[in-house]
Amino acid sequence: MRIQAFPVPSLVLMALMTLLAGVMPARAEIYKFVDDKGQVTYTNMSRPGAKPQMVIPDMGPSATTTDTAPPATKSRPAAKSPTPSYFPKVDVGTQRKRDDMRRQLLVEEMRSEERNLAAARGALASGSRQPGTDIRKLSDAVRLHEKNIEMLNKELSHIR
Repeated sequence: MRIQAFPVPSLVLMALMTLLAGVMPARAEIYKFVDDKGQVTYTNMSRPGAKPQMVIPDMGPSATTTDTAPPATKSRPAAKSPTPSYFPKVDVGTQRKRDDMRRQLLVEEMRSEERNLAAARGALASGSRQPGTDIRKLSDAVRLHEKNIEMLNKELSHIR
């Protein structure tokens, strides 16, 4: 009995071409809707029965400028660029609520990471006493949780 072999490279190439044929360029548009109660909603998807009041155009490569200046160093603070006129404005109270919610989520995530770090350190301590345990894997888990906590602290420091 002879088994028919398929040419693998051509099958892979055909599958890749099929996948790429369905890919369309992405568009980034933001729609602003105001409902009957005056609630403003920004979304990237149009809604049936509602008309967008403002469409923010795609800011693709054609809309950006090329800057030939050297990148800013860390010792010098970066200059703030002005907010585009079409960008949605948020009042101070709304932004404060968003910041408070984000802070709360980050604090909850921090608590979870601290629990996970304690568990990973415990597993490393008990695993180091048992022969055949992959200490490197346990150490990597500890480092991962330590790095996550470091990044969460950094994010928390950026919230006003």
